[in-house]
Amino acid sequence: MFRIEEDARGKMASLKLSGIMIDTDAMALNDRVRQLIGQGKKQIVFDLSEVRLMNSCFGLGILMACWSCLNRAGGELKLASPSAKVLHLLEITKLDQIFDIFDTVAEAKSSFEEELPV
Repeated sequence: MFRIEEDARGKMASLKLSGIMIDTDAMALNDRVRQLIGQGKKQIVFDLSEVRLMNSCFGLGILMACWSCLNRAGGELKLASPSAKVLHLLEITKLDQIFDIFDTVAEAKSSFEEELPV
């Protein structure tokens, strides 16, 4: 089973993903990211600390779809706390060169550029 827990503030949202990303349940993530973009949230962090298993279609494919959707909208996606298995999958597919990957959610959140007051 795949689950999403959300913490959204201002223009930023943090989505804690848990379970397995190997079937159509994971497609809900792409739908949620599109909704967040529609609400003006363009800085998104995926907390991968509780993702136990991921495959190329419903795992990596959906991560790339979310990244692409945010990129087109002028936003950014950061990944945080991937397990050794998930990190290895990102490395062997060279997606670690596409995604910004951080050890913690706090580091990922702080990496977004602060907007200067007008």
